[in-house]
Amino acid sequence: MINHYDYHIAMRTKALTLSLATTGSLSLSASTSGYARSGGSFITDGFFVGMEVAGTGFGTGGNNDPKVITAVTASNLTCPGCTAETAASGRTLAVGLPALRGWENVAMSPVTGRPYVIEQYIPGPVSRETVGPLGELEVRPMYSLVVFTPANTGLAAAAKYADAITALFPPGLALTATNADILRVRGDVGPFRGQLAQHSPGWAFVPVTIPFRVRTTNSI
Repeated sequence: MINHYDYHIAMRTKALTLSLATTGSLSLSASTSGYARSGGSFITDGFFVGMEVAGTGFGTGGNNDPKVITAVTASNLTCPGCTAETAASGRTLAVGLPALRGWENVAMSPVTGRPYVIEQYIPGPVSRETVGPLGELEVRPMYSLVVFTPANTGLAAAAKYADAITALFPPGLALTATNADILRVRGDVGPFRGQLAQHSPGWAFVPVTIPFRVRTTNSI
């Protein structure tokens, strides 16, 4: 039986596992201008201007909240809104799916200067694959995520978000929906990203589309 709600949620659940960059657990400090480290490199770890970073392990709760990167060096991330804290081990900084998410039919107001993402689910065509009672149907939906990054922050952040989403859904990936149907990312028309474009006011955006297929039992 076709259940697009379950398919939609399965794709969204996978999207929420997105990871672009992480320091791993190490010693980090914070100042009013951002974060600092004494070893390793934020550049090597994949952090870029325009990304939204969130922390764990900081004693001041606000230092764990999502913040937008405005400058990057090997030892420093400039992120307005931090509170000073001395260095301590066991802390992390990571970039995942932006915290502002425009899920379908859920209100979301973009905030100037912050990345955000919107989703779309296209149910797609259905074909009958086997004959007889309770034969199989094949459904070919598409799931789309559009990532918006702050304007005038260059190509890197938007491109890295888009490439990470594409990599998260490789051709052949199998996901199990809550109704037990298996979703499989298509390989004949695999995931693809669109061009970087401007969105007024204040953002650039890039869409990523994930075509997939589902075989399910005909209920008629």
